[in-house]
Amino acid sequence: MVENHEELYARVAWAYYNEELTQADIAKRMGMTRARVNRILQECRETGLVQIIINTDVAGCAGAEHGLERAFGLSKALVIPTPAKEKHLYTAIGRAAGAYLSSRIRDGQELGLGWGTTLRASGRALVQREPGGIRIVSLFGGLPTSSTTTPYDVASVFSRRLMAEECYYIAAPMYVSCEAVRETLMSQQMFANVFERAAKVDLAFVGSGDLTTRSTNFNHGAITDEEWTSLRDAGAVGELFGYFLDGVGEMVDHPLNRRFMGAELAKLKNIPTKIVASGGLHKVPIIRAGLSGGCIDVLVTDELTARALLDG
Repeated sequence: MVENHEELYARVAWAYYNEELTQADIAKRMGMTRARVNRILQECRETGLVQIIINTDVAGCAGAEHGLERAFGLSKALVIPTPAKEKHLYTAIGRAAGAYLSSRIRDGQELGLGWGTTLRASGRALVQREPGGIRIVSLFGGLPTSSTTTPYDVASVFSRRLMAEECYYIAAPMYVSCEAVRETLMSQQMFANVFERAAKVDLAFVGSGDLTTRSTNFNHGAITDEEWTSLRDAGAVGELFGYFLDGVGEMVDHPLNRRFMGAELAKLKNIPTKIVASGGLHKVPIIRAGLSGGCIDVLVTDELTARALLDG
């Protein structure tokens, strides 16, 4: 019996995918139950130890990718087939985005991160690296409740997979109670330093927030019922990089945009490579706003969303 946890998982995965043994054969060889073998294989896929790459243009939805790149001036569009079950959508987009980021990031670069279910899935799909001087910078403040999708948890997952040299957090709520509180916090050097660093990262990687009743910001308590209603009344279609935008990608005139704990949007737009991983028809308005407002250089999405964006 192999005692080392990672080695055991690697041996089980190797036997299943490379030797093409059945789960029953592996269980017999390694002296464990078939149910445990099944759980190990599932964890291998969830943690990114095993990554399945499908080498075909059909899986990449090449036509939609080229269409998005031409229509919106993107440097790269990555489109995956829309899963049959919506509950798999964010994980599928996240894994594709994680694989792309693994191929794109270089030693010594700084990566700015948002948070959310899609980004957490991306972190798990990253290819494990040797230490190379990469630094992680959280672009947003945190949430009022604990969740595996918070900036701190997401940044930690990325730091471990990329063997980051340093990780910087914004130790404050995503939206503070009033503008005066933000100004007070911004006068602290620790916040000013992180915001300055966030605006100068080499790559930024975020999701997007819709303003439907399914909104993560709404359901996790980052915004209240009253704020949700007033944002919609102000013309907001969603949130990108922490700021609430209208249909053409301009910031709406709303107190939340003045209470956001993050770098200025104008500075974030100057980041050389801005990667947004987001999908679902309810996200179409905010994705389109981000594309119109110059907030996206690389878009990772699903086919149905891509078609809706192109149909306009």
